Amino acid sequence: MRDVNYNILKRTLLITGSDGQLGSLLSIHLSDAFNVIPTSKRGILDRVKLNIVDKKNVKDVLEKYNPDIIINCAAITNVDFCETNRSICRSVNSEAVNNIIKYSNKNTKIIQISTDYVYDGNNGPYTETDSTHPLNFYGQTKLEAENILIGSNRKYLILRLNGLYTFDLEFNNFIVWIYKELKQKNQLKIVNDQISNPTYIELLGNILIKLMIMNAEGIINYGSNNYISRYDFALEFCDILGFSSKLIKPVTTDSLSQIAKRPLHTGLKTNKIEQQLGLTTFNTSYCLNRLKIN
Repeated sequence: MRDVNYNILKRTLLITGSDGQLGSLLSIHLSDAFNVIPTSKRGILDRVKLNIVDKKNVKDVLEKYNPDIIINCAAITNVDFCETNRSICRSVNSEAVNNIIKYSNKNTKIIQISTDYVYDGNNGPYTETDSTHPLNFYGQTKLEAENILIGSNRKYLILRLNGLYTFDLEFNNFIVWIYKELKQKNQLKIVNDQISNPTYIELLGNILIKLMIMNAEGIINYGSNNYISRYDFALEFCDILGFSSKLIKPVTTDSLSQIAKRPLHTGLKTNKIEQQLGLTTFNTSYCLNRLKIN
């Protein structure tokens, strides 16, 4: 039976990148259970200014708030941008993790948000112990960040996610893009050979609370409990909204001639989080039908 730490609730939780899609929603969802310190590079609205590549800024903020837990959501996630802007991508996605480790209290637990792109997609779906081999520079930097944290002798949790989505027009994710294009009656070309188990962010907050209560450590996969192509995912979303699926055309990844290579079958097996930790995952249809669409 796993150790359970209910005292963790109401502790100070600092979230980096809280102006992004994931960090923003986690800042809201976790605020009932923790004293959340939302931070962002720009430091706008109620967020504390924190540029994770700026050593002095990191030192000042972490010394001031002395968080019990840090969730690192700050990252450059535009895969093609990362491929052509490698220096800035590496400084944010991997090297900055050194700053978080160096300037945080040695007892502070660090939760690193990682990705399915640490795999090459040739033998998916993957378990947490399967060999990693990124095809693109974005995946390489996220794997570097994992390895930095693993070698730090610190308490850590690495959460590998894929296909993050929620319906919020403020953010540019896959389903928001589909929605905007369908509203304009534009035809979409969507790949039918990239398969994953997308992560519905609205459910992720509760999962994180439970993982922290259980003192979960190491590497953990999370996503839906079924595997689906981006094309079929788009068709399901289209059906829920009542749009015509005739506007969606299946294409192959190769036909898009993207700058960075994309792994094809990167589904993440969720056996560990279900069987060892006893947490529930849901299928894509269930999640899509829970979307809050205005």
